[in-house]
Amino acid sequence: MTLEQYIISFLIVFISAFVQAITSFGSALVSMSLLPFLFPMNFVTPLVALNGSCITALNFFRLHQHFDPKKIKPLIIGAIPGIPTGIYLLVNLPESIIKTTLALVIIGYAVYSLINTKSGFTINYRAGYALGFVAGCLGGAFNTDGPPIVIYITSQHWSKDEMNISLSSYFLFSGLTLVTMHTIGGVLTKHVALFFIMLLPAIFSGVYAGSLVYKTINHEVFKKIVLILLILVAIVLISK
Repeated sequence: MTLEQYIISFLIVFISAFVQAITSFGSALVSMSLLPFLFPMNFVTPLVALNGSCITALNFFRLHQHFDPKKIKPLIIGAIPGIPTGIYLLVNLPESIIKTTLALVIIGYAVYSLINTKSGFTINYRAGYALGFVAGCLGGAFNTDGPPIVIYITSQHWSKDEMNISLSSYFLFSGLTLVTMHTIGGVLTKHVALFFIMLLPAIFSGVYAGSLVYKTINHEVFKKIVLILLILVAIVLISK
């Protein structure tokens, strides 16, 4: 790893943590959109899982008083078999297929979020199990379990705090599960763990900066800017 790679990685992780502190989601999407330009996917995936778990833990403790485990129960139950399925795909599929699929997932999620600022329907509780499984597969393979989770939670018409803590609590569960599975499967190596430690200053500073602007920034405008940038990066990722 070169100094240039570290500096660029530091900036990417800082932005990821900054985004997550404001929106309660998006850190993995940002990281998985940009870090594959610097490192192989089998290095990036466990690294982003470690980063995401740390970022989400910090956000969870900010909002823990609003936590209701019943709200994310179907998502977690569905994700349990989905995560190892996704890890199997990560290990056995060619990297070109993984990158293309990742880019398409990012574009699909970003376009959905841009045209559906507020869902007019409520997704059935039982459908949460299926969405949880899909999210687990995406998380295990690409660390991008956000799209189905965000779609489910935003359709429930909960309060802002209930939505934020539900997102944070699910992503904390999935992140810790991913880290465990990556460790057991040998995907999380000493080099990944060392690089994660080196990036901790980016995580803490990003979360701190995001927390400072949380109450003042226009969330909807900020989310749209991030989503448009993600679409552009995903297009580049496909063509790379």
